[in-house]
Amino acid sequence: MIKVGHFHYCFFERSETFIYHQLSSLKRYRPVAISLISRNRDEFPLSNGSIYDVGVNLPRPGMQFLGPFRHFSLQLARELFRREQIRLLHAHFGTWGSYALPLKKTLRVGMIVAFYGQDISMLPRRSLWLSRFKRLWHEADLFLAEGPHMMKELINLGAPREKVRLQRIGIPVSKIEFNLPLRKRGGTIQALWAGRMVEKKGLLDTLQALKLLTEQGIKITLRIVGDGPLRKSAKLFVKENRLEEKVTFLDFLTYRRYLEEFKKADFFLAPSRTASTGETEGGAPTTILEAQARGLPVVATRHADIPFVMPQAYPYLAEETSPHDLAMVIKKLIADRKHWPRIARRSRKHVMQFHDLSVTTKTLEDYYEDLLAKK
Repeated sequence: MIKVGHFHYCFFERSETFIYHQLSSLKRYRPVAISLISRNRDEFPLSNGSIYDVGVNLPRPGMQFLGPFRHFSLQLARELFRREQIRLLHAHFGTWGSYALPLKKTLRVGMIVAFYGQDISMLPRRSLWLSRFKRLWHEADLFLAEGPHMMKELINLGAPREKVRLQRIGIPVSKIEFNLPLRKRGGTIQALWAGRMVEKKGLLDTLQALKLLTEQGIKITLRIVGDGPLRKSAKLFVKENRLEEKVTFLDFLTYRRYLEEFKKADFFLAPSRTASTGETEGGAPTTILEAQARGLPVVATRHADIPFVMPQAYPYLAEETSPHDLAMVIKKLIADRKHWPRIARRSRKHVMQFHDLSVTTKTLEDYYEDLLAKK
């Protein structure tokens, strides 16, 4: 079986299950995953391939670009990839594609770089990264983007149009139990938010919308899954606005426990926004796909490729950065409660058609096949 080398800073973060699912679902190619550090290996075993880490766990990932650390980690990665006899190199995030360019040259293999968000929004604001990406556009063979918005952004940054391909995010739809959201009239509505607590995820917008809804007498509670730099600010907002009985904070959970949270929820919230740093989703949060697979109605924003991953003409999308509009859309969803079963069936069908791993894996492996044929 032909081996493909995968390179990233870390295999596998709990916030990047989409990368794990991508690698673990490969059928025609064997993944050889090498990262600078590793985490959660017991939770994310790569039974269809091999996994190594070669770096030093430094305080900031950017320090790995310093000469001594970079030379050491790339030398080890090169030796391991050679021993495994890989035929292609697949780097995850433009950051680590740039880092791994010397591997492409010394291993003499084709190279694919997958972009996911921060790498096409925040980083290109820095002249250093514009220079690094200019070299990447020239030397790498193929660039993968989650949706048409991200594809356009890549091309605007200088990626050759003929090298850019659509690669939708895949999820294990069959492993996510589908249930129709059947709720009696009245009672408290339970919302769910999940992700990294960073500005682009819209957590503070979510809490402000919750406050507005509570002031209007709407019975709603919120469970929050995740962690990050905005956790302290979010907890302070909840305390100052006396929402403690309305909001439950959870940490990052195992993937199984995270999916269990869907069973407790009536709908899912994903109000992504452009951060003050310029960071965007680039594509769309994987959590939206998982919520749709479960059968949960989703309230999200018209941001990046979020509309692209929803059923056509999906009506529950708010303007980003607007808690007032978010609250209005949530009210509309609650008022349309009788339509929830139809929304659930339509959403599940959408992700099965376009985002099931059986579909996305075939697309990715076809890209591998085409690149190998050219090389």
